Amino acid sequence: MKKILLVTTFFLIFHTNSIAGQYSDKFANCLIQKTTDRDKIVLVRWVFSVIAQHSALNTEFQINNDKFKNYEIAVADYMQYILGTVCFRETKDILNYEGLEAFANAFELLGEVAMLSLMEDEKVKMSIENWVNYIDPSFLKKFE
Repeated sequence: MKKILLVTTFFLIFHTNSIAGQYSDKFANCLIQKTTDRDKIVLVRWVFSVIAQHSALNTEFQINNDKFKNYEIAVADYMQYILGTVCFRETKDILNYEGLEAFANAFELLGEVAMLSLMEDEKVKMSIENWVNYIDPSFLKKFE
């Protein structure tokens, strides 16, 4: 039963959207292949700081305004670089030939890259699985 719960958690966290289209594929591949480990850190910090703004979390994970602004600036710099330089041709092509919706769908991959990078950290992996240790054994017996 613990394995089922862990697998369910995995699928909830790593749910991905499929992307179709020649230009979408090229754009997505460029984003994935050209995002460096340093870029992933920028994305992880920004994603976490944004999530920490949620009303259920903002009292638990306070990020001061200067640090939050720095994360926003870093992600803006990254976006300008990846879209305007590294994947410029792919960005123009997807916008010209497949439109804003395809661009937005492919762009979701960057959020997934950040989340995958976050989840690949060993301490995060251990923490994400640890909750199963608190399941009441009598509850698990219901499913035998």
